[in-house]
Amino acid sequence: MIMQAPIPVTLLSGFLGAGKTTLLKRIVENAGNFRVAVVVNDVAALNIDSALVRNTRALDPNEPGLVELQNGCVCCTLRADLVKAIADLAAQRKFDAIVVESSGVSEPAQVAETFGIDVTGAADDPTDMDPREARELAAAVKSLRGASTLEQVARLDTCVTVVDAAAFNGDLASPADLLERFGDRESGGEATDSDGDRSVAQLLVSQIEFADLIVLNKCDLVSRNDALAVKSALTQLNPGAEIVTATRADVPLNKLLGTNRHDPERAANAAGWLRTLQDKNHRVVETKEYGICNFVYKARTPFHPTRLRAFLHEFAAVLDLDEEEEDEDMDEDMDEEMGDGDVDDGDVDDGNAMAMPLELRKAETDAKLKASVEKFGRVFRSKGFVWIAGRDDVCGEWGHAGAVLQLGCGGPWMGLLPSEMWPEEGSDERDMLERDFVNPVLMDRRQELVFIGVRMNRSAIVAALDRCLVTRVEASRVRANPNASLRQDEWKLGLDGIVSDEEDPFPKWPSLDEMNLGSNDGHDHHGHHHGHGHHH
Repeated sequence: MIMQAPIPVTLLSGFLGAGKTTLLKRIVENAGNFRVAVVVNDVAALNIDSALVRNTRALDPNEPGLVELQNGCVCCTLRADLVKAIADLAAQRKFDAIVVESSGVSEPAQVAETFGIDVTGAADDPTDMDPREARELAAAVKSLRGASTLEQVARLDTCVTVVDAAAFNGDLASPADLLERFGDRESGGEATDSDGDRSVAQLLVSQIEFADLIVLNKCDLVSRNDALAVKSALTQLNPGAEIVTATRADVPLNKLLGTNRHDPERAANAAGWLRTLQDKNHRVVETKEYGICNFVYKARTPFHPTRLRAFLHEFAAVLDLDEEEEDEDMDEDMDEEMGDGDVDDGDVDDGNAMAMPLELRKAETDAKLKASVEKFGRVFRSKGFVWIAGRDDVCGEWGHAGAVLQLGCGGPWMGLLPSEMWPEEGSDERDMLERDFVNPVLMDRRQELVFIGVRMNRSAIVAALDRCLVTRVEASRVRANPNASLRQDEWKLGLDGIVSDEEDPFPKWPSLDEMNLGSNDGHDHHGHHHGHGHHH
């Protein structure tokens, strides 16, 4: 069977209220002879009237090209209903393009993954699925008509993220999680209970960093200088994306449909922080007019855990430190004991503080953000890898967006992985990895953090991080002769003599022995396998 060329798919992402649905309506209304099919999460929200349906070839009521997904968010690893919807539309051979409007809480990187998944392979072993998922997957396989992946019948052509120019700064500074912002699905919202683990700022940044085209919408609601400042910030977050300014989502169709913009490899490496790490010279990029810039902090000495935690309290308004499950259970028990009328008066960034009412948490967060900005400048994105004394086998993965900073286990340092798990010889990734190695003992253990922000006080940030580093005096308590050349076993600083296990302020991370090194699934660092945390 001769398979037709894959139909191009445009993916629309963006927060509720940014203008994503307005943009979709403009596409439908202005498509003309360009035949467009539409996949949406909520037909009612689109509000396409009957006249538009009658007069638009893309939405012929007799042979509809408008598909509503009944199961909400389209961004899980494998959405069988999304695969089926797109495959069915492609099989009709009557459309020139498909537009998918994702929900406000979706991450485009997750949708993109769906195109490359071997659907038939997944269907061969549906043991981890409930009966409904298995039925949806079987229907999806049937819809593919002999293809094994969605990208064989439909290719992701353009990832578009719509950003509200007036709300951008507030969204970045918001302490709210997605459940608070978008409401739960049982009440007609877009989020689920699991979305309470993700902040508004984190999702906004992930949507921006993966985009091929960013539509900076609602520019009529801000001054020209403010719009240009936001545009400059977006350029720092995703330097490879085209950014168009718009009012009422008025964007030319040729920028949205059939562009051939999307390249999976480029998208995986599009984020500004990653581009900065990949730059051999780590050049500082600065927009002087608006004070927006970036820089890289690097060191080959581990952080003292207690001093690092103290810095994080000062630097970030809200901390997410990958608390252990037992700690979460303890927090729940504490909440029950406190009762509905009690308020924990601890810091906003500790443990169960996320259970604090949003109004109170926002006041606390605003105060902390103000103090942080006064000392360090406005850092709206930081990302990278850290080495903490006592956790010498595994790197810490640092991710910060707006008010929220996450720090958790990023997996083993690459130098400890078997060579067969390293990037291919001669590849850019392999060259980057080899640049990270300082010597056969330390290998790639290091601090490497990218900071992006507005009028940042670089010297204050660097000085504060330098004070977190383990000193020679502290190291001498572990090493017999800290001035001597390192032997194979002397890089291990351990907690003995640095800080006791009981005093270690960070949750326990799995050791190297506790990790499955048979594959690199879930190990995202060093620019080789960067993923986007998702808790759907």
